[in-house]
Amino acid sequence: MRTLIVTSRTTFVPGNYDDMIIGLATCPQVHGLVVLDNRSAALVKNGLALLAVGARGLGLSLLRNTFGFSHRRRLEAYRLAGKKVWTMTDLNSQDAVSLVKTEAIDLIVNARTRCIYQEPILSAPRLGCINVHHGLLPDQRGTMCDLWALAAGEGAGFSLHHMTANIDAGQILKTVQVSQPGDADYLAYLRRAMALELAATQQLLAGLASGGAVTGVANVPTIRRPHRRNPSAAAFRHMLKQGMIL
Repeated sequence: MRTLIVTSRTTFVPGNYDDMIIGLATCPQVHGLVVLDNRSAALVKNGLALLAVGARGLGLSLLRNTFGFSHRRRLEAYRLAGKKVWTMTDLNSQDAVSLVKTEAIDLIVNARTRCIYQEPILSAPRLGCINVHHGLLPDQRGTMCDLWALAAGEGAGFSLHHMTANIDAGQILKTVQVSQPGDADYLAYLRRAMALELAATQQLLAGLASGGAVTGVANVPTIRRPHRRNPSAAAFRHMLKQGMIL
């Protein structure tokens, strides 16, 4: 099976999510890596804004990951594993669709991008696309769901789900709760989550390679709740006052 991992050049995750991305380099079902180059002045401003509201850990992570050597580490890890790396700015481009066809990709795994996949790329791989969603589906939808959940005292974790044109929809393949009672340190939570995400993704790919199917359970919300968005400055300040470590 030939799987393409797709991730962002810059994330807010400690170590730029490299424990997950580099960990997949040696996975036998992984054919290569696509890095979406999302670096921008807006990201730098976001990092500075996080520092300004007191979310020092997230702000410093975003700035370090923007200017650090993560991309070099990824290139080297995939080179040593004999895998290919491509850098793009838009996964919905014709170049990306052509890449999937030319490389005979069976599956795409989306890992930490904000890209909204459109139909041409969704249908390009033989088995479609799977997302590592950072929230417990079906009820935690949108962005930074795990942070919102921790702040609300809810269980937090991630979900592997089949991707469709609708955001955070598609059958749920696996959910994993990462949070522990009393979790307040979001950075520590993210580090812990990466190891579990890596193991769950490796297990899923191995199962598919041995003849499994991309099928799961219906992704139907049980409560009415709007899709989460990035917290505002006021929301971050409120979380910090609650005792969250950000």
